[in-house]
Amino acid sequence: MRLLFLGFLILLSANSFAQSNGQFVNEHKANCKIWLDEATPADSLIWNGNCKNNFASGKGFLQWFRDNKLSATYKGEMKQGKFDGNGKFEIIGYASFEGTFIDGALNGKGAAYFNNGGKTVGNFVNGDFLNLDGKYLTKLKKQTVAIKNTEETYGNISKEDNLFYYVLPPQKTIQAVLVLFPSTGETAENVISCNKNMMQQAYDKNILSVVVSANYNNTLDTDTTAKRFFDTVLEDIVMKYNAPKDKFILSGLSLGGMNALQYTEMSRNAKYLTYLKPFAVIGVDPPVDMIDLFNGAKNAIIKYEKEGDKLSESKKMALQEDHFIVNEFKKQYGGSPEEFPEKYVEGSTFTRSSDDGGNAKYLINVPVRLYCDPDIVWQLKNKSRDYYDMNAANLSAMTNFLMQSGNTKAEFIPAIGKGFRVDGTRHPHSWSIVEPTEFIKWILDLTN
Repeated sequence: MRLLFLGFLILLSANSFAQSNGQFVNEHKANCKIWLDEATPADSLIWNGNCKNNFASGKGFLQWFRDNKLSATYKGEMKQGKFDGNGKFEIIGYASFEGTFIDGALNGKGAAYFNNGGKTVGNFVNGDFLNLDGKYLTKLKKQTVAIKNTEETYGNISKEDNLFYYVLPPQKTIQAVLVLFPSTGETAENVISCNKNMMQQAYDKNILSVVVSANYNNTLDTDTTAKRFFDTVLEDIVMKYNAPKDKFILSGLSLGGMNALQYTEMSRNAKYLTYLKPFAVIGVDPPVDMIDLFNGAKNAIIKYEKEGDKLSESKKMALQEDHFIVNEFKKQYGGSPEEFPEKYVEGSTFTRSSDDGGNAKYLINVPVRLYCDPDIVWQLKNKSRDYYDMNAANLSAMTNFLMQSGNTKAEFIPAIGKGFRVDGTRHPHSWSIVEPTEFIKWILDLTN
């Protein structure tokens, strides 16, 4: 099964500790109110500190129980019933968060230590790990657009919220624009933290970096809202920052890589109208053939379910991912590839079974880079997957098709052993397989 959905893993990151819509809950022993982000009737609290105006205040120790089982603790300062000041918040069995809390969320220098051995240490903004160095963080801007999240294009905000993008504009004349698309379930802030060195080097070389808030959209041929959002963002960047319309480079991890490739293909396909034609495109371990993706997920479900209760946690996540793919594709395309092959071809950026490469034929004159970390030993050990289940097979086939079709700037980059998550844990399906210094040089060589 091809690796499309990173979200079930990436959501277990420091970014998930951002304040959401919650409520004040009375502490167990006294009328002392404490804010909970996600309160339920099964929650109970014990606070051994002071109360001021019926709100927990000052230094103390908080215990949070759910169904009479200890779920989390907080040791530190409170103000008006919220974490405020130096403190340590621990989610039992998952992670601890340390640093300065403001109005309930980590801000400034802080750290998250995960039970799997991973850690994120650096800058937090309103609970999000947003780890640019101070010089660059002050230049980072968050721009909203006049499109609401009604179709849940971005899974980390409500349907009533506006979609947005982050932009890091250089001080001098913009030489190129690098647009980064998140993977499924990944926050825009996580994309920035994973690509810290890339974005900072881009800034130094007068390349404008953009990260869009899209992580749950369907393929762009069917998802008109996501397509309109991307067009709106690209036009906004050109208008607001006087960016060169002919120097846009799209990139993304997993689903984000699909978005980058598909938008670039659509810009060369007379059936579609896009705001601009990207100058180059990069896919970071994206699935490209939806027929293979569906069939791989279907076969993996059978394989995993045979193991029953013996499944490891990583395999349970993989099984959940496989079910998600099969169910979503049936909804999106109306059924299986056998029933609607033409819809699956239209939604793919490359079709291995088609002599003309499917939509990949629209990239023959475009600089293309396809990255992956084909660590077969890791896949066998952690996911029970072999070469047939990895994106590397179709990515190399797509690159070969482009090269044989005359594309002299198509590259397949096997960055074996380079995949690590932002918390430092090993995983081939990660942004880190793109080495930032060489990548920025590649962009500059193309645009100069």
